[in-house]
Amino acid sequence: MISDFQDHLKKRFPELLETPLIIACSGGLDSVVLTDLCAALKLHFELAHCHFGLRGEASEQDAEFVRALAKKHHVRYNVKAFDTYAYANENNLTLQEAARALRYGWFDTLLQEIQGPYMLTAHQADDQLETFLMHLGRGAGLRGLCGIPESNGRIRRPLLPFGRERLEHYAEARGIQWREDASNATDAYLRNRLRHHVLPAAKMAMPDLLSTFLTSL
Repeated sequence: MISDFQDHLKKRFPELLETPLIIACSGGLDSVVLTDLCAALKLHFELAHCHFGLRGEASEQDAEFVRALAKKHHVRYNVKAFDTYAYANENNLTLQEAARALRYGWFDTLLQEIQGPYMLTAHQADDQLETFLMHLGRGAGLRGLCGIPESNGRIRRPLLPFGRERLEHYAEARGIQWREDASNATDAYLRNRLRHHVLPAAKMAMPDLLSTFLTSL
C-alpha cells in the first residue's frame, strides 16, 4: 500500500511531497494509518489532535495516545481542548456540528500559526460512500451528491481512494495499534447505521460496490 499511496500523491497531490504538513490525528485507524504512510515516505509533518472532551477518560486517553504517536515519529504534537457542549448550546448546534465547526476553525488557525501549507485529514473511501448515501437520503442536489472533496482550500484528503478494509489490513500487517471510539459502535447516528447495516449488505450483494462507486465520482 505504501507504493500505491506514493503513486497517488505523485499523481494527485505532488505539492504534498516537498512541503511541511499537518496531519489531523484522532488516534483512530484511518488517521494512524495516514500518519504511518507519511512517515514511511519520510514526509515532513506534525500531528494535530482535537480534544473535544465528549467521552470523559477515553478522550484523555486518545490525546495521550496521539502524543505518544508523535513522540514515536519524532514530530511536533499540537493539541486543542474544546468545551464542545457549551459551543453547541451557544450556537444551537448538534454535538457533531459543533465538533466539526471547532475542528476546522482550529485547523485554519493552526495553519496560520505554524505556517504549514496543508492540513491532511484521513477521510477514506468508505467515508465517501457513507456521505454520498447520507446526502442522497436528504435530497441533496447534484453538487451535494459529489461527496467529500479531495481538496478544499488548504485541506487535502489523500486517503479517499483507499477503503477501510484495506487500511485495516495494512495496520495489521505492520503491527500498528489504534484507538477505537466507543461511539462508533452505537446506532444512534445515521452514519453508523449505514456503516453497520446498509453497507455490509450492499457490499455482499455487489462485491465491487466501493471500487465502482469511486470510479463514478
